[in-house]
Amino acid sequence: MTVQKATITDIAITLNQLHETGDQFPPAFFMTDHEAVARPEKIIATLPKNFAVIFRDYNHPEREDIGRHLRMLCQEKGMMFLVAGDLVLAEKLDADGMHLPEKLMRKSNIIRARHPKWFITAACHDGTALRAAEYLPIDAGLIAPVFPTQSHPETISGKHKVLGLSGVLDMVSQTSLPLYALGGITCANADELLGSGLMGFAAIRGFDVRN
Repeated sequence: MTVQKATITDIAITLNQLHETGDQFPPAFFMTDHEAVARPEKIIATLPKNFAVIFRDYNHPEREDIGRHLRMLCQEKGMMFLVAGDLVLAEKLDADGMHLPEKLMRKSNIIRARHPKWFITAACHDGTALRAAEYLPIDAGLIAPVFPTQSHPETISGKHKVLGLSGVLDMVSQTSLPLYALGGITCANADELLGSGLMGFAAIRGFDVRN
């Protein structure tokens, strides 16, 4: 009998269930990127409704129209929808929150004041960023890059180090902020992070239905 290998969706759910406050947070975030995943609606259709979407596609000429379509799909499914890096667009699309690149995380004070109930995430690439996030109205941090990733070829070539399991454990130990692993997460390596204390995963290609 063939035993089916767990998907990153399965592993994200397990991580979330193991976390003491996991029932209050999504197990995972699907991050859109049209260059990497041309049909994000197909991914959204496959994900459990308690997962969430972070709409990126920063430079797409039709960003607002695409965002409106994906927001509608998320609403129909009951999924949380966050907009990355653009407060005006997030308000236009009636988003559930925002994701902030590390350099913009201090804008979370303004965002929280305007939208007290929004869910706010921020990218954190090292301990310094993580400590800054702790003092801001941020709900969760996305730590990256965890594994070598196509989004940053320098991590594949070895010119840029990745966190790996040891780096993840170190960052989790430094904070009470819920953390999600981002960067190169696949079904082949996701189970390495079980027991790490992560809240779950964030991924671009990892949820691709072709994989």
